[in-house]
Amino acid sequence: MKQLIYVVLFLLCFTSAQSQNLQLYDPVANRTYNTEKYTDVRGVPFLFDKWMKAIIYIDKGFYEGLEIKYDLFDNKLYFNKNDESFELQENVKKFTLFTKLDDPKTAIYFEKGFKGNGLNMDQFVEVLVDGNIKLLKSAVKSLTEMSEINAGMVKTFATTTRYYIVTPTGTYLVRLNKNELFPYIQDKSPQIDAYITEKGLNVKKDADLISILKFYNSL
Repeated sequence: MKQLIYVVLFLLCFTSAQSQNLQLYDPVANRTYNTEKYTDVRGVPFLFDKWMKAIIYIDKGFYEGLEIKYDLFDNKLYFNKNDESFELQENVKKFTLFTKLDDPKTAIYFEKGFKGNGLNMDQFVEVLVDGNIKLLKSAVKSLTEMSEINAGMVKTFATTTRYYIVTPTGTYLVRLNKNELFPYIQDKSPQIDAYITEKGLNVKKDADLISILKFYNSL
């Protein structure tokens, strides 16, 4: 039954905004992705190295059903048009990536516009928890070099992941654990403690911490 509800909500997500859906302009005017740009680098710059369906929100509306890749190294979005990769030129404000079309619960929501503790306002971050308290996940890829026997200096993509909690007073860099997150929700400690006991949650598990923050926002 729950799976049916999620599927219905997924379909409504697409249907409710049909009137604002935009058509991509001629991709000839877009910058194509240079597939040879990182041939000397191990790994890929993308979050996922395969095309995934997405809804992309821009100033004028949104694009629905595009196949995209998110470049974590350059913080750019590329879309698939006739099996060619093109850089999306518009100012993207946020996007939802559907990792599994038959399971909307796996959708990943990204947004930009947050700033603080090394977080750039133009950088897309994954919104793990939304509401009065937000929990953000920032994943960035950088190039590293290391020396290998018989290979010399080798370039590799390395991923750095950071978490931020956003409150009405600011944006703070945190680690995903009880000691760093709970001070931000201590004003509702009795309800939180009761919820943890009722649900049998383990505060050492990331998924349970996220569930607790979502519950806090519902109070």
